[in-house]
Amino acid sequence: MSRPDVWWDWHAADEAVGALRRIADALDTAATQRARIADELLAGLAGPRKSEWTARHAAIQSEATQLREQCLRAAQAITQVSARARADQDRINRERLAHQQAAKYGGQQ
Repeated sequence: MSRPDVWWDWHAADEAVGALRRIADALDTAATQRARIADELLAGLAGPRKSEWTARHAAIQSEATQLREQCLRAAQAITQVSARARADQDRINRERLAHQQAAKYGGQQ
């Protein structure tokens, strides 16, 4: 009896990877823009408010960087699982082909 096919939606996995990478890119773009604008705005600010806003900006940038990295790690994890699923399906297909050929030729070479 042959093994069942691997149950994996490669299209959905590819879509998820693409979406995660687009989100990571958007986060990176937003962080770059935010940094540029913050530099301009904070340049004219002085006193305790500047320290407060600088700290808030740093926290936001740190969170954005962490979220970006999480998106990229999730995309990589999905890519790796898809590759394993594809390898398993390829192995199943080879086994089926070998079994079909053996049955067709009755074990004759």
